[in-house]
Amino acid sequence: MANVCIVRHQGYIKSKMRFPYQHNFRTLKNYGNKNIDASLTHLNTSIANNLKEGETYLTAFNRLYQNGAFKGQLKVQGAEEKQTKFLDEFLVYPPSEKISEMSLEEQDVFFKKELQAIQNYFADMIILSATVHRDEAFHPNDEELKALFPEGKITPHMHLIAIPIVHDKKKDCKKISITELWKGQFSYRKFQDYMYNTVGKEYGFDRGEKHDFCEAEKHLEVQAFKLKEAEKSLNKLEAEIKIKEQSLAEQAKDLEPEEHISIFNTKKVMEKQKAINYALKMEKDKNALLLKEKESLNQTIKKKNEVILAQNLEIQNQQEKLSEVENKLSKEKDMTNDILNIKVSDELLRQVYLNEAKQKIKLYDILVRIIKDFLPELIKVSPKFIRELLDYKILHKEDIQKEHENNCHKSR
Repeated sequence: MANVCIVRHQGYIKSKMRFPYQHNFRTLKNYGNKNIDASLTHLNTSIANNLKEGETYLTAFNRLYQNGAFKGQLKVQGAEEKQTKFLDEFLVYPPSEKISEMSLEEQDVFFKKELQAIQNYFADMIILSATVHRDEAFHPNDEELKALFPEGKITPHMHLIAIPIVHDKKKDCKKISITELWKGQFSYRKFQDYMYNTVGKEYGFDRGEKHDFCEAEKHLEVQAFKLKEAEKSLNKLEAEIKIKEQSLAEQAKDLEPEEHISIFNTKKVMEKQKAINYALKMEKDKNALLLKEKESLNQTIKKKNEVILAQNLEIQNQQEKLSEVENKLSKEKDMTNDILNIKVSDELLRQVYLNEAKQKIKLYDILVRIIKDFLPELIKVSPKFIRELLDYKILHKEDIQKEHENNCHKSR
């Protein structure tokens, strides 16, 4: 693997200044970049931070501009490619093996030297922040970087954000201009030579190969460069596309046999398949939920039936006991009527018997009427009371005999 330190730059217009801020300071909870390992974020280091508390790159830029730190035409209207780039981001990627052998302190010293070298080369440039990331795997998109860095391996690297300021000699003032920052023939190559001679040699790095296309594309955006590289590799993907097209055509026979699958309608067929799969999943979930509710309802009905059965048995038992009480009361009434027919010599004693018999008959009638009229409410409201009433010996024969003896004793 080549022993080269790569330093690249990328400009940002005003409407996109939030993206490098979110990435460099890890302000988002859910990163779209799946290469970031949040468990390692605490290892990241801030080499320089000239932002005030609560400031973003945009608010810091506005503060410096309003304070007169620089001048310039802040044009943001029209097409994006014609808008002024307010930020310039330097990406410093040292050799993976070399930087991984260093301790965290040694790594910070190296990146501070890179930062100082860039600041010295662009003397008027205003640096806002410099952050070292140790929680992000590197996935190169072009062949040059793939030859220099291992695929998917976490490599410490630095993001340096600066406002591209140059000195206007005619007006004798500082102004914002990323174009003039890189003005001049072979400016990008000269900068790479400078970084190699200033820091690279000290750490035993190699000078990367010099390509003419680097000069021709020195102002090319990183995304545009990636797009060009993707276009170069498009021919290599034709065979894979044909294989995938054939596979999709076979899978689509069950969906739409009459429609020919091609690279132009593959997306449409895949969307239909996703919709069908989603509908099947929703139907499956719905059936599972209905089955669960049905089981719960059956269980509830079973419990209620058990409760009703128990209540019916209790009512039946109470009715049987009530019948026994009625029989006993009937017998007691007959006995009382017999008492009325007893011939007693003593008229006073006979009168006592007669009064007692009338009171008991009256009581019997009241009890029977109460029991018949309010039996259902008594069973519902106070089954305990009914059980006590049934167990209680009302107007038992022993009570009549005992009361009769007491009255006789009083009459004597």
